[in-house]
Amino acid sequence: MEEGESSRVDGSRAGESDGATSADSGSSSSWKPSAKAFRPYVPPPQSSTWATLVKPGTLRVIVGKPLVARVTKDILETFQICNPNFKYSEALNPKRFLTNPSVGVLNDGHDNANSDLILHVNFVLVNMESKQRYIVKDILGHGTFGQVAKCWVSETNSYVAVKIIKNEPAYYQQALVEVSMLHMLNQKFDPDDKHHIVRILDYFVYQRHLCIAFEMLGSNLYELIKMNNYKGLSLNIVQMFSKQILHALIVMKDAGIIHCDLKPENILISTRVKPPEIKIIDFGSACMEGRTIYSYIQSRYYRSPEVLLGYPYTTAIDMWSFGCIVAELFLGLPLFPGASEYDLLKRMIEILGGQPPDDLLRDAKNTSKFFKHIGSIYRLEDDEAHNGVTSAYRVLTEEEYEARESKRPKMGKRYFNFVKLEDIIANYPYRKNLPEEEISKENLTRLALVDFLRGLVEFDPGKRWSPLQASHHPFVTGEPFTCPYKPLLETPRIPVIHTVTVDHNPGGGHWLAAGLSPQVSNSSRCLPQHGAHFQKLWKLR
Repeated sequence: MEEGESSRVDGSRAGESDGATSADSGSSSSWKPSAKAFRPYVPPPQSSTWATLVKPGTLRVIVGKPLVARVTKDILETFQICNPNFKYSEALNPKRFLTNPSVGVLNDGHDNANSDLILHVNFVLVNMESKQRYIVKDILGHGTFGQVAKCWVSETNSYVAVKIIKNEPAYYQQALVEVSMLHMLNQKFDPDDKHHIVRILDYFVYQRHLCIAFEMLGSNLYELIKMNNYKGLSLNIVQMFSKQILHALIVMKDAGIIHCDLKPENILISTRVKPPEIKIIDFGSACMEGRTIYSYIQSRYYRSPEVLLGYPYTTAIDMWSFGCIVAELFLGLPLFPGASEYDLLKRMIEILGGQPPDDLLRDAKNTSKFFKHIGSIYRLEDDEAHNGVTSAYRVLTEEEYEARESKRPKMGKRYFNFVKLEDIIANYPYRKNLPEEEISKENLTRLALVDFLRGLVEFDPGKRWSPLQASHHPFVTGEPFTCPYKPLLETPRIPVIHTVTVDHNPGGGHWLAAGLSPQVSNSSRCLPQHGAHFQKLWKLR
């Protein structure tokens, strides 16, 4: 309906409202809606002279809004038509709490028993220094670290995602690491926002809670797979996302930053651009290479062998996680869905063949938990999975593990009909109605994918490809794949210790530390920031 039509309809309703009000003026206390208020609009009679001046077919039919609209989304307008004395104030609305539990227990009633700031719709977070206001509209996620809220910023006429950290020192310090890492990446290593790393927009302290504002993104890669009924994505989509993730990993390696929790849930899709772009989020567990502290990191399905075994780790652990993500994007299911660490290691050995090298097993802290030392070089040929690899270590059987750990290891479900990586990829079902010519083309791409994955999920972190090496693989570049890829050797890089600082923010009410020692933890993660369902910009399987 155009503006002129709208004003005419509104005007007629106003006139009808006046009539209804005057008719009931004698009993204002017992006022009730009049049927007159809902009469359809009837245009006033026109003179025959006027009618002759108007050509047939040029008149518009004026139709009022449907009744269902008037009593739902336009209910305020309807009430005011029925009773001009009706007044509405948003401030009088009952609060719709978004935080659960919503009972104030700590921090002078601002926090619940879990130390979460109690949020409700239209709750306002304020950066006391800049006076920037963030109006809470919904909750995007929550976890052990706190909450992520969808907030409206009037000045920019846009939504942002605000991470509100629990009012506890450990989580506060952990969140400062995320602020410092992202500030360094955004400002120094990716100032033009070209390398697929989430942008931090603001950070401040409100009611003793550290709040971090990020750009608003859409769904994550796990949700994309779930929306596709856990079927793999087309290879061209896998290639596109792989290339973008590698861009981010190259920048992170240059900065000497280890993400430590790379997984599909922490890779979000931007809905603002076409073709779709991804952004890596959640640097709450990140640390600087050469200054690692915690050993229990990475989500289990994406955990590298060196982390599992308690061996010193580098940025190479992110490349292992990346390989697991690429495989999952194609297969629709995790490559190593271990129900326990023992189950995870067994799946790695079965699917990849071989096992971690002896020098890693010799120096790792947890080797005795999973392996038996034979004492001399042992040819692992009784198990086809090892491909005749020689080693002084043999993985424990389930019975041996139970005897050593005093508990039976959890063993998960097998999702694939094949064991070896090559067979799993080669025998994954093709898309329906795929022409024979396209099948031949996809077979070559699948061979490239297997070779690509072999360089990423490599047991030896010293031989695992770097992000730059992987970025030149034919699977990523789209060049014809004719033989196994041999990456160029990179000059060994001495990790550069960057001074990670966070600006002091006196308006926040808390001190913000400078020169932070990175801390990592598997418990503090940014949950998926759900946006509206993004449109299908590409053809899924």
